Amino acid sequence: MVNSDVRPAASRTAGATPLPAPEGILRWAPVVAFGLLLLVLSRNVGTGIADPDTLWHVLAGDHLRDTWQFSGPDPLSTFTSQPWVLTQWLPELALSLANQWGGLPAVAFLAQLGRLAVCVAVYVACRRTSGPLAATLVTGITVLATAASLSPRPQLVGFALLAVTASAWVRVLSDHRAPWWLVPLTWVWASSHGTWVVGIMLGLVTTAGLLLDRKVSVRQAIPLALVPVASAAAALLTPLGLGILTAFGPVRAVSPYIQEWRRPELTEPSTLGLLVLVLVVALGWARRHSLVSWGAAGILVVGVGWGLTYSRTVAVGAIIIAPLAAKALDAVLGRARPARGREPVVVAGLVAVVVMVCGLLAANGPDQPVSVPDGTTAALRALPAGSVVYNDDSLGGWVMWTFPSLRQTADTRAELYGPAQARTYLRVMGAEPGWQEGFDQHQPVAALLREDVPLATALQRDRGWTVAARDDGFLLLRP
Repeated sequence: MVNSDVRPAASRTAGATPLPAPEGILRWAPVVAFGLLLLVLSRNVGTGIADPDTLWHVLAGDHLRDTWQFSGPDPLSTFTSQPWVLTQWLPELALSLANQWGGLPAVAFLAQLGRLAVCVAVYVACRRTSGPLAATLVTGITVLATAASLSPRPQLVGFALLAVTASAWVRVLSDHRAPWWLVPLTWVWASSHGTWVVGIMLGLVTTAGLLLDRKVSVRQAIPLALVPVASAAAALLTPLGLGILTAFGPVRAVSPYIQEWRRPELTEPSTLGLLVLVLVVALGWARRHSLVSWGAAGILVVGVGWGLTYSRTVAVGAIIIAPLAAKALDAVLGRARPARGREPVVVAGLVAVVVMVCGLLAANGPDQPVSVPDGTTAALRALPAGSVVYNDDSLGGWVMWTFPSLRQTADTRAELYGPAQARTYLRVMGAEPGWQEGFDQHQPVAALLREDVPLATALQRDRGWTVAARDDGFLLLRP
């Protein structure tokens, strides 16, 4: 059974001489380093909300609180073609309540709590399989691999629960006990983010691996297999019912047109972080063969598979692999693990201090969206109510948030617009042959575009549109 109390890691490596557990300053240095990591992760909490998705997530929560309709026609755009299914309704409710209580500074604070929850969940998962030094090092690498995905969105809840679930199934490799508590946790997870399906996969792979390793009998494996089955059933008991499954289809349909769904580049920092974790696992398994099993290999394959399939799932793969990497690094370091002792209290104290710092930073942050073209606000407000603005999709959330009387033509909820409109949007933005038809079908009276996109040039050159306002690399064009 895996335990983070005193257990000489080196003694589990054949022929190795155990190194003594660190004492004094060295004993607490990794824990302090973890606290510093949390502070670094919190450095931008006071800079405001810049993510293009956060604003419409808040509006989704507002809509749900007003109507308690979890699916139906989209109330935020007149140009979407698919029903709006609120698959992330639970954190969206939280974001809406935070905004009602304290505006966007409270939203920024809540989002930072989500980031901290991911980091702490990864550290705890790693600490359950390794000493504090290995846990801190692997957590740092995992944060690097997930940094591009730690934006203020409901996916933060999904990542935190993924770390908890991955840790639970790694522990099952040792204690063979069915983690029934994952069933209600999956209900919460399925109400928060689509990554809940990864937890089901981990449960099935772990159970199959234990059978292949002959560590459990078929009879003993039945309760283990029933946990992911019951978890899937719990997901179907959310307010969405079967709609939680059909919601994946529209996302897959538009994924070829979304940057986040492209293949990850091997030179990107997040992908490099993932590959480092895989390398650490390989080195640890080479040093200590007893770590290798069908169950552990299955979890590793799931992590690598998700991590190298899409750019936005690199974080998923890294979080899955983290506890395996920490356990492997512990074997490489060959140092006896110190007992937990007061460590949980110290870690909790560090987290509390960081949370208070985040609260102070967020409270003094901006109460309006940032990294948006504020210089175009006056010109946009001057447009008649109901006016159509052909806009860059990254500004769709800002337009619906700041100018609710206007009609934006695109936003980052690409699955609601469908693949046909996604293709048309890219053709129009690129001013490719036939762009005029796709542009004119919306009958826009203005265009809010990046100044370097071909459409901005084409409108000025071919249509005689002029610049009504400009700011932060964006142009507001009018006929």
